[in-house]
Amino acid sequence: MQVIFKKRTAGQVEFGIIYGGIVLLALLAARLGHIASMAPSCAFEGLLGVPCPTCGSTRAVVHLSHGEVASAFAMNPAVTLVIVFAVLFLFYSLIALMFDFRRIGFIMTEREKNTVRIAAVLLLLAQWGWLIRTL
Repeated sequence: MQVIFKKRTAGQVEFGIIYGGIVLLALLAARLGHIASMAPSCAFEGLLGVPCPTCGSTRAVVHLSHGEVASAFAMNPAVTLVIVFAVLFLFYSLIALMFDFRRIGFIMTEREKNTVRIAAVLLLLAQWGWLIRTL
């Protein structure tokens, strides 16, 4: 894997700002609204009796919106980490955009891409085991 630093080109989409902005809006909605009461119950758990890999996501977002990181992590570790990294990436993207910093990029071979994909699936399965054990 190669790490590269590249300048922003005109018309380039800033994914960190887009996705980080969506995450901030979700946290704001969870903070101001009563999202936990509006969320439907899990159909997967209702049918099979075990939580799905994303069970606890809404509660994790609500806990994060109130600053309760440990509680959010206990509800759904993967969603908590994704939200935290999305917010950090948002701030990085905003600072890089304002001060015209070079952006960090990665160049990976097909084998490295496949390794990352397999690792992501294994982490999701590990989290699912965690949810089954704790919920």
